[in-house]
Amino acid sequence: AADAEAAAAAQRAAAAQRAADAERAAEAQRADVARATATAGDVDTAGGSNPTAVGRSTNVDFAPLTGTRRLVGVLLLLAVAGTAVAAYVAHDDPSTFNVGAAATLGFLTLVIWAVRAGSTTARLSVRSGQLEILGSEGRFVFDLSSRYTPIEVVGTPGQRGWKVRFLRRGMAPFVVDASMVDPGEFMRVLRLHRPADD
Repeated sequence: AADAEAAAAAQRAAAAQRAADAERAAEAQRADVARATATAGDVDTAGGSNPTAVGRSTNVDFAPLTGTRRLVGVLLLLAVAGTAVAAYVAHDDPSTFNVGAAATLGFLTLVIWAVRAGSTTARLSVRSGQLEILGSEGRFVFDLSSRYTPIEVVGTPGQRGWKVRFLRRGMAPFVVDASMVDPGEFMRVLRLHRPADD
């Protein structure tokens, strides 16, 4: 009887230990969920050209500016329509003028198409102080937080000619301007990393 009672006590102790372990695991899981929820709550979901901050860090994805590419797309559609009309007219009345106009519009359409195909919208983001730029010329990375990355700001956001020049040894400066990113948002993020730069 004593052995049976001791075995029962041991089973109760083991069950209590398992319950305590399960409670600690559940508490740790709740803490992880709370941290993940707090991080997700810090994400800036504002629309427009506002950058999206990730967590509590200074990671930012800038909204790409697509206005120029959209304009080229509209011009391409107009050129295609004009070429189609000119080709139809030239088919009905193959005069020198009509054929020349159709050929000229066709050539113009090809030029606009080539410009649109060759141009890509620049995408800028900041990860752990590293500015990454993806564009038609390739991928460029600049360390915003390093004093060894010389940066020149020309003008102020909202002014014509505003730009930020990243100086490179033995190479031409890389220029970020208003055609690539919203100037105000870019300067706000730049000042987080380089508050003392003029």
